[in-house]
Amino acid sequence: MNKTRRAFIGGTAVAAAHVWIPKAVQGYTAAEIVPVTPMKAGISKWDLDTPALCVDLDKLERNIAKMQRTCNANKIAVRPHAKTHKCAAIAKMQMAAGAIGICTAKLSEAEALFAEGIDRILMTTSNLPPGKIRRAMELKKRCPGFIQAVDYDVNARELNDAAKAAGVVADVVIDVAVGTRSGIPAGEDAIKLAQLVDKSPSLKLRGLLSYDGGAQHVNTFAAPRLASAFS
Repeated sequence: MNKTRRAFIGGTAVAAAHVWIPKAVQGYTAAEIVPVTPMKAGISKWDLDTPALCVDLDKLERNIAKMQRTCNANKIAVRPHAKTHKCAAIAKMQMAAGAIGICTAKLSEAEALFAEGIDRILMTTSNLPPGKIRRAMELKKRCPGFIQAVDYDVNARELNDAAKAAGVVADVVIDVAVGTRSGIPAGEDAIKLAQLVDKSPSLKLRGLLSYDGGAQHVNTFAAPRLASAFS
């Protein structure tokens, strides 16, 4: 039998239909989402709940030191991205080794790291919703070393207005697209956006940001070096 939705609702078939009336959802309390096994120093790996991230501390320290030595030798400043570990303790180890700061992908990550004492943070993506822009400016009040990316003119203007309302000057980098993820295309549009930021009274232009994720998947050392040089 072929019935239209209007005929189904208006006809006798509705009496046989199951009608679901949604109820308010209370969600979980804070106590219900606390890990079963508290994370504390000295706990045995055999007592950890899974999934759990475990690292070889000796290898971790050697890798951080090697990265820093290599970049120092080539006069390259290091600002590791916290998305690789999402761990304030590791971020502190990286900064103690000589990193100039830490990157985050999200505002919530920046807030979490700052709460653990990380005070030089670069958020590599733009804040789009007005609420997050205001939150970012509240973080800027408490964390003078907070920098964030912008990638189009409307976002820059909204950020300038929020910074003015918060009584701060927002440090900004222009996200320039050299890959396929995000950012304003390289060229005249990127220059215009940088000029807009530079002229905005509540914004301070700190430079450019770009990320070519595809380069890390090119085989051999020479090939990604060449790809990066032209991206």
